[in-house]
Amino acid sequence: MKKIILLIIFMSVLYPVDSRDKQGYFLFNTSCKIIYDIDFTEKGEALAIADNMEIKIYSTVSKELLQTFKNGHRGQILSIDISKDSTLLASAGKDSTIVIWDFISGKIIKKLSWSEGIVTSVEISPDGKYLVAGASDDKAYLYDIARGVLIKTYAVQNDDILCVAFSPTGKLFVIAGAEGLVKVYSIETGDLITSLSGHSNFVRDLSFNGDGTRLLSCGDDSRIITWNFSDIKDIFKTSDKQYGKSWLLCGSYRADGDAYAYGSVNGSIEIKWSQGIYKGRLGVPVNRVLFYPVEGPYLQIAVATRGKGVMLIDGSGLKLKNK
Repeated sequence: MKKIILLIIFMSVLYPVDSRDKQGYFLFNTSCKIIYDIDFTEKGEALAIADNMEIKIYSTVSKELLQTFKNGHRGQILSIDISKDSTLLASAGKDSTIVIWDFISGKIIKKLSWSEGIVTSVEISPDGKYLVAGASDDKAYLYDIARGVLIKTYAVQNDDILCVAFSPTGKLFVIAGAEGLVKVYSIETGDLITSLSGHSNFVRDLSFNGDGTRLLSCGDDSRIITWNFSDIKDIFKTSDKQYGKSWLLCGSYRADGDAYAYGSVNGSIEIKWSQGIYKGRLGVPVNRVLFYPVEGPYLQIAVATRGKGVMLIDGSGLKLKNK
Protein backbone atom coordinates (compact mmCIF):
# COMPACT_ATOMS: atom_id res chain seq x y z
CA MET A 1 0.00 0.00 0.00
CA LYS A 2 2.82 2.39 0.90
CA LYS A 3 4.49 1.84 -2.49
CA ILE A 4 1.22 2.70 -4.26
CA ILE A 5 0.94 5.95 -2.29
CA LEU A 6 4.54 6.87 -3.11
CA LEU A 7 3.94 6.20 -6.80
CA ILE A 8 0.87 8.46 -6.83
CA ILE A 9 2.84 11.26 -5.19
CA PHE A 10 5.71 10.88 -7.64
CA MET A 11 3.41 10.92 -10.65
CA SER A 12 1.61 14.01 -9.36
CA VAL A 13 4.79 16.08 -9.25
CA LEU A 14 5.44 15.43 -12.91
CA TYR A 15 2.48 17.53 -14.01
CA PRO A 16 3.12 20.97 -12.50
CA VAL A 17 0.57 23.79 -12.77
CA ASP A 18 2.49 26.80 -11.44
CA SER A 19 5.71 27.72 -9.65
CA ARG A 20 4.41 27.36 -6.09
CA ASP A 21 5.33 24.46 -3.83
CA LYS A 22 2.56 21.91 -4.27
CA GLN A 23 2.60 18.16 -3.88
CA GLY A 24 6.35 18.27 -3.29
CA TYR A 25 7.68 20.10 -6.38
CA PHE A 26 8.82 23.56 -7.38
CA LEU A 27 9.26 25.22 -10.79
CA PHE A 28 12.07 27.76 -11.00
CA ASN A 29 11.54 31.09 -12.74
CA THR A 30 13.76 30.98 -15.83
CA SER A 31 13.68 33.26 -18.87
CA CYS A 32 14.15 30.27 -21.17
CA LYS A 33 12.07 27.09 -20.93
CA ILE A 34 14.70 25.08 -22.79
CA ILE A 35 17.34 24.27 -20.19
CA TYR A 36 20.22 21.98 -21.07
CA ASP A 37 22.07 21.71 -17.77
CA ILE A 38 21.85 22.21 -14.02
CA ASP A 39 24.17 21.49 -11.11
CA PHE A 40 23.97 21.40 -7.32
CA THR A 41 26.59 22.73 -4.95
CA GLU A 42 28.35 20.01 -2.98
CA LYS A 43 26.01 20.24 0.02
CA GLY A 44 22.92 20.99 -2.06
CA GLU A 45 22.27 24.48 -0.66
CA ALA A 46 22.08 25.97 -4.16
CA LEU A 47 21.18 24.94 -7.69
CA ALA A 48 22.84 26.48 -10.77
CA ILE A 49 20.75 26.69 -13.93
CA ALA A 50 22.08 27.31 -17.45
CA ASP A 51 19.38 29.80 -18.48
CA ASN A 52 20.07 30.58 -22.14
CA MET A 53 23.24 32.76 -22.07
CA GLU A 54 23.18 33.35 -18.32
CA ILE A 55 23.65 31.19 -15.25
CA LYS A 56 21.18 31.64 -12.42
CA ILE A 57 21.95 30.44 -8.89
CA TYR A 58 18.92 29.60 -6.72
CA SER A 59 18.64 28.64 -3.08
CA THR A 60 17.17 25.15 -2.74
CA VAL A 61 15.80 26.14 0.67
CA SER A 62 14.15 29.53 0.09
CA LYS A 63 13.89 29.04 -3.71
CA GLU A 64 15.10 32.64 -4.08
CA LEU A 65 17.45 33.83 -6.82
CA LEU A 66 20.87 34.35 -5.21
CA GLN A 67 23.06 35.38 -8.14
CA THR A 68 23.13 35.72 -11.92
CA PHE A 69 26.31 35.18 -13.93
CA LYS A 70 26.21 37.40 -17.04
CA ASN A 71 28.24 38.43 -20.09
CA GLY A 72 30.23 35.23 -20.33
CA HIS A 73 28.62 33.69 -23.41
CA ARG A 74 27.22 34.86 -26.75
CA GLY A 75 25.30 31.63 -27.35
CA GLN A 76 23.16 29.26 -25.32
CA ILE A 77 24.96 27.48 -22.50
CA LEU A 78 24.82 23.69 -22.83
CA SER A 79 26.90 22.51 -19.87
CA ILE A 80 27.83 23.76 -16.40
CA ASP A 81 29.75 22.30 -13.47
CA ILE A 82 30.43 23.58 -9.95
CA SER A 83 33.71 22.61 -8.30
CA LYS A 84 33.53 20.33 -5.28
CA ASP A 85 34.55 23.16 -2.92
CA SER A 86 31.99 25.52 -4.53
CA THR A 87 34.62 28.15 -5.41
CA LEU A 88 34.56 27.73 -9.20
CA LEU A 89 31.97 27.20 -11.90
CA ALA A 90 32.72 26.17 -15.48
CA SER A 91 30.30 26.74 -18.35
CA ALA A 92 30.36 25.96 -22.06
CA GLY A 93 28.05 26.06 -25.04
CA LYS A 94 27.08 27.03 -28.54
CA ASP A 95 29.54 29.94 -28.80
CA SER A 96 32.48 27.48 -28.72
CA THR A 97 33.67 29.08 -25.47
CA ILE A 98 34.46 27.71 -22.01
CA VAL A 99 34.16 30.19 -19.15
CA ILE A 100 35.62 29.69 -15.68
CA TRP A 101 33.81 31.78 -13.05
CA ASP A 102 34.46 32.70 -9.45
CA PHE A 103 31.42 31.04 -7.91
CA ILE A 104 31.35 33.37 -4.91
CA SER A 105 31.51 36.70 -6.76
CA GLY A 106 30.12 35.64 -10.13
CA LYS A 107 33.07 37.27 -11.89
CA ILE A 108 34.79 35.76 -14.91
CA ILE A 109 38.23 34.31 -14.17
CA LYS A 110 39.07 33.06 -17.64
CA LYS A 111 37.63 32.47 -21.10
CA LEU A 112 38.94 29.58 -23.19
CA SER A 113 38.32 29.32 -26.93
CA TRP A 114 40.09 26.26 -28.27
CA SER A 115 37.21 24.57 -30.01
CA GLU A 116 36.03 25.15 -33.56
CA GLY A 117 32.70 23.53 -32.74
CA ILE A 118 30.02 23.63 -30.07
CA VAL A 119 31.33 22.77 -26.62
CA THR A 120 28.84 20.18 -25.46
CA SER A 121 30.15 19.23 -22.03
CA VAL A 122 32.50 20.46 -19.32
CA GLU A 123 33.51 19.20 -15.86
CA ILE A 124 35.93 20.22 -13.10
CA SER A 125 38.01 17.54 -11.36
CA PRO A 126 37.19 16.75 -7.69
CA ASP A 127 40.35 18.51 -6.49
CA GLY A 128 39.59 21.60 -8.59
CA LYS A 129 42.90 21.40 -10.46
CA TYR A 130 41.71 20.25 -13.88
CA LEU A 131 38.95 20.75 -16.39
CA VAL A 132 37.87 18.42 -19.15
CA ALA A 133 35.61 19.46 -22.02
CA GLY A 134 34.12 17.78 -25.06
CA ALA A 135 33.04 19.38 -28.32
CA SER A 136 31.36 18.84 -31.68
CA ASP A 137 34.70 19.32 -33.47
CA ASP A 138 35.49 15.70 -32.56
CA LYS A 139 37.84 16.79 -29.79
CA ALA A 140 38.14 16.68 -26.02
CA TYR A 141 40.39 18.99 -24.03
CA LEU A 142 42.21 18.50 -20.71
CA TYR A 143 43.14 21.80 -19.03
CA ASP A 144 45.21 22.59 -15.94
CA ILE A 145 43.22 25.29 -14.13
CA ALA A 146 45.90 26.11 -11.56
CA ARG A 147 48.66 26.62 -14.15
CA GLY A 148 46.44 27.95 -16.94
CA VAL A 149 47.80 25.38 -19.39
CA LEU A 150 46.05 23.22 -21.98
CA ILE A 151 47.58 19.83 -21.19
CA LYS A 152 46.31 17.81 -24.12
CA THR A 153 43.83 17.76 -26.98
CA TYR A 154 42.22 14.42 -27.81
CA ALA A 155 41.15 14.13 -31.45
CA VAL A 156 38.64 11.39 -32.19
CA GLN A 157 37.81 10.76 -35.83
CA ASN A 158 34.15 11.36 -36.76
CA ASP A 159 33.07 11.34 -33.12
CA ASP A 160 31.44 14.40 -31.60
CA ILE A 161 32.15 14.31 -27.87
CA LEU A 162 28.82 14.63 -26.07
CA CYS A 163 29.68 13.86 -22.44
CA VAL A 164 32.65 13.88 -20.08
CA ALA A 165 33.13 12.93 -16.42
CA PHE A 166 35.86 12.73 -13.79
CA SER A 167 35.96 9.79 -11.41
CA PRO A 168 35.38 10.75 -7.75
CA THR A 169 38.94 9.68 -6.98
CA GLY A 170 40.23 12.30 -9.41
CA LYS A 171 42.56 9.80 -11.06
CA LEU A 172 40.50 9.14 -14.20
CA PHE A 173 38.28 10.89 -16.66
CA VAL A 174 35.95 9.43 -19.28
CA ILE A 175 34.61 10.77 -22.56
CA ALA A 176 31.95 9.46 -24.94
CA GLY A 177 29.82 10.55 -27.87
CA ALA A 178 28.81 9.69 -31.41
CA GLU A 179 31.21 6.75 -31.72
CA GLY A 180 29.38 4.80 -29.02
CA LEU A 181 32.57 4.00 -27.09
CA VAL A 182 33.32 5.06 -23.52
CA LYS A 183 36.99 6.03 -23.39
CA VAL A 184 38.85 5.99 -20.08
CA TYR A 185 41.93 8.18 -19.54
CA SER A 186 44.51 8.65 -16.80
CA ILE A 187 44.82 12.20 -15.46
CA GLU A 188 48.37 11.55 -14.31
CA THR A 189 49.67 10.54 -17.73
CA GLY A 190 46.90 11.89 -19.96
CA ASP A 191 46.93 8.57 -21.81
CA LEU A 192 44.08 6.30 -22.89
CA ILE A 193 43.65 3.38 -20.51
CA THR A 194 40.88 1.52 -22.32
CA SER A 195 37.85 1.87 -24.61
CA LEU A 196 34.62 0.31 -23.40
CA SER A 197 32.42 -1.16 -26.12
CA GLY A 198 28.75 -1.75 -25.42
CA HIS A 199 26.57 0.94 -26.97
CA SER A 200 25.43 0.73 -30.58
CA ASN A 201 24.70 4.46 -30.99
CA PHE A 202 25.46 7.89 -29.54
CA VAL A 203 26.34 7.95 -25.83
CA ARG A 204 24.62 10.99 -24.27
CA ASP A 205 25.57 10.89 -20.60
CA LEU A 206 28.02 9.45 -18.08
CA SER A 207 27.70 9.32 -14.30
CA PHE A 208 29.91 7.81 -11.59
CA ASN A 209 28.54 6.65 -8.27
CA GLY A 210 29.91 8.28 -5.11
CA ASP A 211 32.95 6.08 -4.56
CA GLY A 212 33.83 5.70 -8.24
CA THR A 213 33.38 1.93 -8.36
CA ARG A 214 30.56 2.13 -10.92
CA LEU A 215 29.90 4.17 -14.05
CA LEU A 216 26.53 4.60 -15.75
CA SER A 217 26.34 5.31 -19.47
CA CYS A 218 23.22 5.88 -21.59
CA GLY A 219 22.33 7.03 -25.07
CA ASP A 220 20.43 6.78 -28.32
CA ASP A 221 20.26 2.99 -28.27
CA SER A 222 17.81 3.33 -25.32
CA ARG A 223 20.19 1.39 -23.09
CA ILE A 224 21.71 1.99 -19.69
CA ILE A 225 24.97 0.18 -19.08
CA THR A 226 26.62 0.07 -15.68
CA TRP A 227 30.35 -0.61 -15.61
CA ASN A 228 32.35 -1.95 -12.69
CA PHE A 229 35.40 0.29 -12.08
CA SER A 230 36.62 -1.45 -8.90
CA ASP A 231 39.72 -2.62 -10.74
CA ILE A 232 40.86 -0.22 -13.44
CA LYS A 233 42.77 -3.08 -15.10
CA ASP A 234 39.57 -5.11 -15.41
CA ILE A 235 36.53 -2.90 -16.13
CA PHE A 236 33.44 -4.91 -17.01
CA LYS A 237 29.67 -4.60 -17.40
CA THR A 238 27.50 -5.30 -14.39
CA SER A 239 24.23 -4.47 -16.13
CA ASP A 240 23.03 -3.76 -19.68
CA LYS A 241 19.33 -2.97 -20.07
CA GLN A 242 17.15 -1.39 -22.72
CA TYR A 243 14.47 1.06 -21.57
CA GLY A 244 11.86 1.52 -24.29
CA LYS A 245 12.81 2.72 -27.76
CA SER A 246 13.46 6.41 -27.16
CA TRP A 247 16.83 8.14 -26.91
CA LEU A 248 18.02 8.39 -23.33
CA LEU A 249 19.43 11.91 -22.99
CA CYS A 250 20.57 11.77 -19.38
CA GLY A 251 21.30 9.43 -16.52
CA SER A 252 22.49 10.00 -12.97
CA TYR A 253 23.50 7.97 -9.93
CA ARG A 254 22.54 8.89 -6.41
CA ALA A 255 25.81 9.33 -4.51
CA ASP A 256 25.34 6.15 -2.47
CA GLY A 257 24.63 4.16 -5.63
CA ASP A 258 21.34 2.90 -4.22
CA ALA A 259 19.33 4.61 -6.96
CA TYR A 260 19.69 5.99 -10.45
CA ALA A 261 17.46 8.11 -12.66
CA TYR A 262 17.20 8.70 -16.37
CA GLY A 263 15.30 10.96 -18.75
CA SER A 264 14.46 10.51 -22.42
CA VAL A 265 13.76 12.54 -25.52
CA ASN A 266 10.09 11.49 -25.45
CA GLY A 267 9.63 13.04 -22.00
CA SER A 268 9.68 9.93 -19.87
CA ILE A 269 11.51 9.93 -16.57
CA GLU A 270 12.26 7.00 -14.31
CA ILE A 271 13.84 6.48 -10.92
CA LYS A 272 15.05 3.00 -10.14
CA TRP A 273 16.04 2.21 -6.59
CA SER A 274 16.22 -0.68 -4.18
CA GLN A 275 12.59 -0.11 -3.17
CA GLY A 276 11.09 -0.15 -6.66
CA ILE A 277 10.78 1.65 -9.98
CA TYR A 278 8.81 4.88 -10.41
CA LYS A 279 7.90 6.24 -13.82
CA GLY A 280 6.36 9.44 -15.14
CA ARG A 281 5.91 11.54 -18.27
CA LEU A 282 6.76 15.24 -18.61
CA GLY A 283 5.62 15.62 -22.22
CA VAL A 284 8.88 17.34 -23.24
CA PRO A 285 12.45 16.03 -23.63
CA VAL A 286 14.38 15.64 -20.39
CA ASN A 287 17.90 17.03 -20.72
CA ARG A 288 19.19 16.46 -17.19
CA VAL A 289 18.18 14.59 -14.04
CA LEU A 290 20.22 15.08 -10.86
CA PHE A 291 19.79 13.71 -7.36
CA TYR A 292 20.06 16.05 -4.40
CA PRO A 293 23.71 15.45 -3.44
CA VAL A 294 23.39 14.86 0.31
CA GLU A 295 22.59 11.29 1.26
CA GLY A 296 19.63 10.73 3.54
CA PRO A 297 16.31 8.94 3.89
CA TYR A 298 14.72 10.87 1.00
CA LEU A 299 15.01 10.97 -2.77
CA GLN A 300 15.13 14.49 -4.16
CA ILE A 301 15.80 15.29 -7.80
CA ALA A 302 16.15 18.30 -10.05
CA VAL A 303 15.04 17.99 -13.68
CA ALA A 304 16.00 20.22 -16.62
CA THR A 305 13.68 20.01 -19.62
CA ARG A 306 13.47 21.14 -23.19
CA GLY A 307 10.21 23.06 -22.91
CA LYS A 308 9.17 23.35 -19.25
CA GLY A 309 12.24 24.79 -17.58
CA VAL A 310 13.60 23.32 -14.34
CA MET A 311 11.70 21.43 -11.66
CA LEU A 312 12.86 20.54 -8.17
CA ILE A 313 11.05 17.51 -6.79
CA ASP A 314 10.94 17.55 -3.00
CA GLY A 315 11.62 14.13 -1.56
CA SER A 316 9.44 14.65 1.51
CA GLY A 317 6.83 12.48 -0.14
CA LEU A 318 9.31 9.88 -1.32
CA LYS A 319 10.74 8.48 1.89
CA LEU A 320 12.90 5.41 1.46
CA LYS A 321 11.91 2.30 3.35
CA ASN A 322 14.47 0.84 5.68
CA LYS A 323 16.31 -2.13 4.19
